[in-house]
Amino acid sequence: MLLGLSVASVALGQSPPPGSGNSPAAPPSASAPPVAPAAAPDAPPGYYVEQGQAAPPPPGVPNRTSAPPPVIYEPPPPGPPPFEPPPPPIPRHVSPRTSLWLGARLGWFIPFGSAYARGGADAYGNLILSGVPLKDYVSSGPALELDAGMRLGRYYQVFGLWQRAQLSSGGTEKNLFGGQHGGDSDFFALALRATSDADRVGLVTEVAVGYRQARANWADGSELRMTGGVLEGRLGVGADIRLSPTFSVSPLLELGVGSFDRVRRVVPGGGSYDLIGPNDGAGSHGWFMFGVGGYADLLGVR
Repeated sequence: MLLGLSVASVALGQSPPPGSGNSPAAPPSASAPPVAPAAAPDAPPGYYVEQGQAAPPPPGVPNRTSAPPPVIYEPPPPGPPPFEPPPPPIPRHVSPRTSLWLGARLGWFIPFGSAYARGGADAYGNLILSGVPLKDYVSSGPALELDAGMRLGRYYQVFGLWQRAQLSSGGTEKNLFGGQHGGDSDFFALALRATSDADRVGLVTEVAVGYRQARANWADGSELRMTGGVLEGRLGVGADIRLSPTFSVSPLLELGVGSFDRVRRVVPGGGSYDLIGPNDGAGSHGWFMFGVGGYADLLGVR
């Protein structure tokens, strides 16, 4: 009977009474499909948008997702420009690069070696040459040198020179022919000179090649002339001290070597005879000189 009441209640649209134990099943509810997140808009150039984050919706469109807004990273501001050291200062030289180079030097001249070689025979008839000392005829004395040339490339000088040494009397024949009146020597040469520092204080070296002649004088007019000293050479080393843009001083120590091809005695009245005979030969000689010179740079170009 109860079953019949329940069916009648359902048919009349009334809910069954509680406790009946039978309730109709609820119809399945239709659920809406999930909304896919919108794609993030393109970021402006130079910006980075982290992946996996949804871009915010355009204005006026409700946000249907609970995703946070995208994180946009801005590039850091540019730093300071890289440090560049200033250019090196332009060198300011005191000495000119090129100039007319003139100078003079005073020093003390010391000769040594042989004037010539005298030949003689030994016990077996062999020819032996023995040197005749140069100091028999001349000895040391003061010297003056004049130099003229060009300064090239600031550190070099090419020049010609004339050196005159006023020599004292020798030791062997100073009392002959009324007494010796000393002697002299002339050196003509071309030279090259170089300095390590033309603006302040530098080491200077010098080389010269030329011709030398010497002479000894006696009171009666007699002379001993030593000539033919071709290719005499000298080396010098010293200092170059710059005092102003146009003037410098230079102490120099020099050593020279050479030989005389002809030695002859000139008698009063003009006659002469050779001291180097068929069995004699040329001897080797040399000299030391220490001097201090002053030099001017004229018409210089820096």
